[in-house]
Formats: sequence, C-alpha cells, structure tokens
Amino acid sequence: MFKVMLLAKKRPDLSAEAFRDYYSNHHVHLMNRLLEHGAAVHRRNFVIHPDPATPGEVDVISEVFYEDRSVAEATMRELADPEVHRQRIEDEQRFLIPESVRVFMVETDETVFRPMDGCR
Repeated sequence: MFKVMLLAKKRPDLSAEAFRDYYSNHHVHLMNRLLEHGAAVHRRNFVIHPDPATPGEVDVISEVFYEDRSVAEATMRELADPEVHRQRIEDEQRFLIPESVRVFMVETDETVFRPMDGCR
C-alpha cells in the first residue's frame, strides 16, 4: 500500500455541507473515470472548525491509497496529461480553491493501542 495526502480549502461561497457533497459525490467519481489507474481508496477527512466564523487554512485532508508506489506514480503521470489536468482544474474550481491544494506522498507508521472495527 502507498498513500498520497492532499490538503485543500473550500470556496468561501460554499457551505461546508455543499463542499462535502460535491467533493464526495461528484469530484472523486469524475477523477476515477478520467484515470486509468487512480486510487484504490479515497478517504476524505473534513475539518471541524470550532468557530465556523473563523475557519482555518484547511477544510479537508484527503488520503488517497494505492496498491503500491508504481500505481501512484502512474496516476501522477496520468494527472499530468493536458486534458485530464484541464478537466481536474475546471472541476476543482467548482468547489475548492485550486491554489490551496497541497499534495504529499507519505510513509505511514502506525501504533495500535486498541483495535477498532472499521478504522484503518
């Protein structure tokens, strides 16, 4: 397994609910259709801001899981295709601030103190 993490900020004119709905129900499915390889699992962690009037710098932390690094790298090459890039940016402008997106390839260490069903 190999993981890429993304941080992003929603458009200020969208509610948190509209942002979450569009990202989860449209964008991830569009990207899955556009990419030959793509993610095996796409997990979105939506930030709960203590004071919605003063949101932080990030509204979502996404975890994108691939079978291995070679699949992740193949996906990154596909994302560089001009037509895929155009469609991704066009769609992202509908729900987030494209220049806010930060992408990280990560290695993960995990310490389990108590196993939890459904938590991985």
